[in-house]
Amino acid sequence: MIRHQALDARELLQRVAERVPAHLRANVVVIGSIATAWAFRGISGTHSVATKDIDLLLRPAVDAVATAETLGRELLDDGWQPQYPNGIQPGTAETPDDRLPALRLAPPGEEEGWFVELLADPPASQATRRHWRRFVTSLGDFGLPSFRHMRVAVHDAEETEFGVRIARPALMALAHLLEHADPDRTPISGLPGNPPRFTKDVGRAVALWWLAREQDPMASENWLTEWRETLDVCYPGRKDEMKMAASAGLACIVDYLPDAHIIALNGVLAPHGTTLEAFRRSQDSLRELVDRI
Repeated sequence: MIRHQALDARELLQRVAERVPAHLRANVVVIGSIATAWAFRGISGTHSVATKDIDLLLRPAVDAVATAETLGRELLDDGWQPQYPNGIQPGTAETPDDRLPALRLAPPGEEEGWFVELLADPPASQATRRHWRRFVTSLGDFGLPSFRHMRVAVHDAEETEFGVRIARPALMALAHLLEHADPDRTPISGLPGNPPRFTKDVGRAVALWWLAREQDPMASENWLTEWRETLDVCYPGRKDEMKMAASAGLACIVDYLPDAHIIALNGVLAPHGTTLEAFRRSQDSLRELVDRI
């Protein structure tokens, strides 16, 4: 089993960018824990994050499979090693798309440290929660997963000095809320008690909001501006519908706040020791913000 490491977000982003071929960097957006640590690096302790997986989302959707095949080939040729944390080996032409593993690769000499995982920008027509697209490598066939609202998370991603872009916290949070308007109750096998997926994801949205308010007294107006502009682009004419979906997503966690709080304390809120009551206040404040979309 791959252990977690406490990694500096700046150093890690630089290392990832250096190892992604230059001609593919414009197609890559970093999302998840490292994007969070980068965005809130000015808050004491937040620049360092305990993680093992670095999510790389490939865009645009129409080119995602070709980008995955090229990036996978170049990283494998450069000595990156495949990781199979779920024990699912590469498939063949006969393996159904949704039974293929995602491609996870660890850099040379760091097989027991961190790895990158390839995801895809969803096509505009995607209605299902998750969609798998097959791509072929020298090891066999892998699946490139896309989540239906991930286009929100990577909209207007931040440019960095390293040549890769980083998802913005406000939009990652909104994507989580939209995704769980109908809560994903799939158990997370890697966490104690196997909590349902929505507990972690919606709890992450609350944690991002807690961090945002710690960082910036203008967080409310800034988040609202980003949300409204993004919804206008991604879901034109559907703002009221998306507002209701985000509200429903946030509401699903009310009875699960203690579990969500514990997960957040073991993740992006680890340096802060945030109390359950503070976490609950953040959930209430985030609900008020969603009501203003």
